[in-house]
Amino acid sequence: MISAHYVPYDTRRLPLAGAAAQALGVARLDRLADAERERKRDSGGRPRLGYGDNLRLRARLAALPAAHPLLVLYNRLVREVVAPAFGGSISYNASPTFRVHMAGTPSVSAWHRDADVTGRLDYLTAWVPFVDTFESNGLWVEQHYGAADYQPVPAAYGEVVIFDGALARHGSQPNRTHVSRVSLDFRFVPKDPRRRGAIADAILAGRSAIGPGERAGTPVPGMDLSASG
Repeated sequence: MISAHYVPYDTRRLPLAGAAAQALGVARLDRLADAERERKRDSGGRPRLGYGDNLRLRARLAALPAAHPLLVLYNRLVREVVAPAFGGSISYNASPTFRVHMAGTPSVSAWHRDADVTGRLDYLTAWVPFVDTFESNGLWVEQHYGAADYQPVPAAYGEVVIFDGALARHGSQPNRTHVSRVSLDFRFVPKDPRRRGAIADAILAGRSAIGPGERAGTPVPGMDLSASG
């Protein structure tokens, strides 16, 4: 069975949600859909939200400069919280992938395995929600490799979720909750395989249950892991 692993952090020291809310110009991320509907009404538009609205807000976050507080906090999170759990030194995405999934909008991610995009088996995936997630507003991951038996991965703001995104299919459902979700995710590799930590050991050991047809090919250069922590 595929397991998600949780690494907690102090949101007072690393207030990612506040920085993301500031970047999006809202007071509360969980009420982002309400704020966007009000903005549309004020501009004379129809207060309906869809996939394109999520992409528009996601693009705003992706365009933030490296010196923005949200990206500064991201790098601190990786170096101060994630890296110590994986031997103290990792290579990771210099720029994370941001996700916006407002309440009442369709899925923002089709079912996929990261290895089918990157060609890399050695990447681990970290998912960092900026709100408490539950049911259909969060990440869904299959419970057994290749079974497509997807279940939600509940997580609280202040938790980094580590899982085998390379080979476990994952994605999202339509957000039928009242809570909008903003999150980031990134891929990383422990630099020293001899000191990669208990979480990495557990994930790699779990791959023994993968059938030959579910394994990806030989790792090849893929996503940019230019940052080190």
